Amino acid sequence: MITLVIYDITDDTVRNRVAKACKQFGLSRIQKSAFLGDLPSAKRKELISRLRRILGNSKGNIQIFVLCRADFALREVIGDVEFEEDEEIILV
Repeated sequence: MITLVIYDITDDTVRNRVAKACKQFGLSRIQKSAFLGDLPSAKRKELISRLRRILGNSKGNIQIFVLCRADFALREVIGDVEFEEDEEIILV
């Protein structure tokens, strides 16, 4: 299923660790604090566990959304989408 991770974290170190974890799980950055990609349920659970450990008692929040392909196909993108370092989102 398609996984969307968004976060609002004030601590730079924690925020960078969250971004790194998302990248390690194969998610692509779609905005400064948003990652998107296709993750099987087991991998998503593993990512959630890691993100819980990273955030710990730090101030902020992380939200994980699971989207089916039909719902994802209905998304509206307004404006330009820029990817990091020649990344592109590939959802099979």
